[in-house]
Amino acid sequence: MNAPRCIPLEAVTDELVGGKAEGLVRLLSYGFEVPSGFVIQGATETTLPPDLEEQYRRIGGSKVAVRSSAIGEDSEDASFAGQYETVLNVEGPEALVSAIQRCVRSLTNARATAYRDEKLGQRDVQMNIVVQQMVDARAAGVAFTANPMNARRDQVVVDAVRGLGETLVSGHATPDHWVLSRDGLVVDSEIQGDAPVLSDAERALLLDGALRAEAHFGAPIDVEWAVDSDGRLWWLQARPITELPADPNELDTIPDPSHVYTWANIGEMMPGAVTPLTYSVTGRGIDIGMQRAYRRSGVSVPPGDHIRYVGMYFGHLFLNLTMLSEIAADVAGSTKQQMCMALCGRDIEEIPEPNPAPKLKRAVNGTRYFYQLLSAAKHRRQMDALLARLSLPTAGSPESLYKAIGESLPEVWKAYELHLLSSSSSGALSPILLGILAKGEEPTQEHHAEVAEMLAGAEEVESADIAEGAERVVDALLGNAEAEKAFASVDPDAALQWLRSPASGEAGRELEHYLRRHGHRAVRELELRQKGWRIDPAPLVASLQSGFRAKLQHGTRARQKTRGLATDHPVLRRMLPIAHAAIRCREHTKSILVAVTTEFKHAYRALGAAMAVEGWLPDEDAVFFLTHDELGELLGGRRELAALAASRRKVIDYQMPLHFPQVFRDRPEPSRLEPVEGEDGALVGKPVSRGAVTGRARVVETLAEAAALEAGEILIAPITDVGWTPYFSLIAGLATDVGSAVSHGAVVAREYGLPAVVNLRVATSRFRTGDLVTLDGDRGTLKLA
Repeated sequence: MNAPRCIPLEAVTDELVGGKAEGLVRLLSYGFEVPSGFVIQGATETTLPPDLEEQYRRIGGSKVAVRSSAIGEDSEDASFAGQYETVLNVEGPEALVSAIQRCVRSLTNARATAYRDEKLGQRDVQMNIVVQQMVDARAAGVAFTANPMNARRDQVVVDAVRGLGETLVSGHATPDHWVLSRDGLVVDSEIQGDAPVLSDAERALLLDGALRAEAHFGAPIDVEWAVDSDGRLWWLQARPITELPADPNELDTIPDPSHVYTWANIGEMMPGAVTPLTYSVTGRGIDIGMQRAYRRSGVSVPPGDHIRYVGMYFGHLFLNLTMLSEIAADVAGSTKQQMCMALCGRDIEEIPEPNPAPKLKRAVNGTRYFYQLLSAAKHRRQMDALLARLSLPTAGSPESLYKAIGESLPEVWKAYELHLLSSSSSGALSPILLGILAKGEEPTQEHHAEVAEMLAGAEEVESADIAEGAERVVDALLGNAEAEKAFASVDPDAALQWLRSPASGEAGRELEHYLRRHGHRAVRELELRQKGWRIDPAPLVASLQSGFRAKLQHGTRARQKTRGLATDHPVLRRMLPIAHAAIRCREHTKSILVAVTTEFKHAYRALGAAMAVEGWLPDEDAVFFLTHDELGELLGGRRELAALAASRRKVIDYQMPLHFPQVFRDRPEPSRLEPVEGEDGALVGKPVSRGAVTGRARVVETLAEAAALEAGEILIAPITDVGWTPYFSLIAGLATDVGSAVSHGAVVAREYGLPAVVNLRVATSRFRTGDLVTLDGDRGTLKLA
C-alpha cells in the first residue's frame, strides 16, 4: 500500500478517494460552493501524511469537520450512513490527529464490518478521510431529488433543522419537512416551530441547486447542505440515493392536458395497480378491443393498434373519456351523456359535446351499432370457439416460448373485442332504463335502486354460480363427520390436503367439479401475475372454511333469491328480458375472457421460469415486471432490463393502494378520498341491490382478511370482484368504496338478495370491524346504527 498523502479537493483527478470525497470533488467541478478541504488518501491509524498540519493551516487552521470517505461509501449500492465516524468542530493539530485516528478505527468496528459484508461483500477496504472547514450553520439538512418513501421522481424532499445537521442525521432532532414538486410547489409540509427553519427564498435556492446537481450526476441524489449566518448556501455532500426503486410513473401515459380520464368501470375490472406485463397485454387488449368494436359501428377510429382509449398513471388503468366520446359524434342514438352514465353513473360536464357527423352517417352507424347489440349471442359463440382453439406451450427454451406467446397475442386482442361487443348491450341498457325512469331528468338514488331491483331478476348468471358452487361444497362438508376436525380447525393448506383425500367424500368431489368450472377465476383475475384458484386454491379454501364454520355455529340460512321488480311500464316490461339476457351474456364472456387470459398467465410464468434457469431473470416472478416487448429486448441482449424488473417490483406496494379522483383532466395526483355525506351523517353511495339491514361490520382491505368473516356480518371492502363471491352466502350486506351497478359484486349481491351499496368512497376508513351499522340499499347509505 502506498504511503498516505493529502490531496486538496480541487486537485483530485482520478485518484481513489472514496465516495464522499468523490461527491465533493464533483460538486466543486460543477461550480457549487463547497467548504475548503482536502482528502487524506489511504489513511491509517499509525501513519499520517507529513504535510497534514500544512494542509490544515492552508484551509484556515480553525474548526474543521473530519469525515470518513472509504472505498464503496456513498455509492449507489451502499450509503454507509452512520456506519463510520464523523467528528465535528475539531480545532488544533493534536485534536485533528485524534479525530483522524478515530475515523480510521471505525473502519473495523462491528457494525461497519457487518454492513460492509452484507452490502458489498468486502472485508478489507481503504479508508480515506475528508477534512473541511466547518460551516457556522444557522440551518442545515438534507435534500432528496426523488422521494425516498415512494420513489417518485417528480417530488423533492427537504428536511431542515436549526444549527448543525448532525442533530438531524443522528436522529436527535425532528426537522421541518417539505415535499415539493420540481417546480417548487409545496405538496406537503410539517413545520416544528412557530416559524419555518428556511424562508421561501432559501428553500427555492436549495431546490434549484439540488436539481442542477442531479442533472450533473445523471441520477437522483441526496445532498447535505448548510446555510451560514450570512445566508450563504454551502454544499456538504452529494451521493446517489441508494436502493431507490424504479420510478412509479415510469410507464405513465403522456397526457393531452385537455383530455378527461376516469377510473370508473376499468378500475372495477382491473382494481389496484397492474404489473408492466399486464399493462402491455391486458391494458393493450382492452384498448385494441374497444377500437375494433368502435370500427364495427362505423366510428372514425384511425387505423392501427396504438393505445387510444386506455391510459396508465402510477400503475393504475384509466379510460380516456374525451376519446371515448367520439362514438357520440358518429352514431345516432348514442350520446355523450349516455356514455358517461354507463361508465360513471352521471354526466361529466368537463367533456365537451363532440361535433356531430352528418345525419346520414350517424343514422347508418346507429343501425350498425344496434346490429352489434343484437349480435351478442353470435359473439358469445365466437368467444367459446376462440378458447377451444387456443393452445400455448408451457415448456421449451425462452426464445421459443416468447415466440409462441407473441404469435398468439392477436387472440387476446380478438377476445377483448368479442367480449366488449357481447357485453356492450349490458352497459348500454342500464343508462337507458335510468333515463326512462327519470324521464330525461338527473336520476335519483331511488331510480338507481329501482334499476338495481329490475336487474336482480336475471337467472343463470355465471358469476352467481361462483357463490352457489361454494355453498354446495360447504353443504357437502356438513354431511361429513370428520370435516369439523379435519377441515374447519386446520390451516388452509392442511384443509386442502384433506379435501383432496378420499376421506372428504362428496365435498372433495364437489370441490373438483367447482375448480373445473371456476378454477380459472380469482381476485384481480385479469392481472397476469395473479394465479387462479386451480393453481392456488388457498384463498378459495379459506373462504370455504369461513362458510363452513359459520354454518356449524349458526345453522343453514335459507337464501332468498331475488326475482326482480315487476313493472307495468310497457317499454320497461319489454326491455327487462333483454337486459337480463345481456347480463348473462356479459358474465359468460367475461369468464371466457379470464380463461383466455389464464392460458397466457401459464405461458408467461413458464417463460419466466425458463429465463430464470438460463440467468436472464433473477426469478420467474420478475417476468411480470417487464412489458412484452421488453422481454424480447432482454432476450435480444439488453441484460440491464433484468435489474429494472427487480427494481419495478419494489415499487408496486406503493402503487397498489393509491386512490384517485373519479374524473380528472391531464395527469392525476393520488388523493385522499372525500366522503359524500347525507344530512344524518350517513355515507352516501350508489344503491345497486335493494333492501336494508342492520348488523356488525366486517371491514377488510384484502381478500385474505375476509377469511375472518362471520355469518350475518356486513362486508365493507374497497372493491369486490369475482374472487370475493364465495363469501356472499355468508354475509348480510355489501358496501364498497368503488363500484357500479353492473360490477360483479353488484350482480351477485342482487342474485343473493343482499342489500348492496357501492361507490361509498371512504367506507373502509370510516368504519371499524365490530361497528353496528345500517346499510340501506334503497337510499344508498351506510351509517352507524
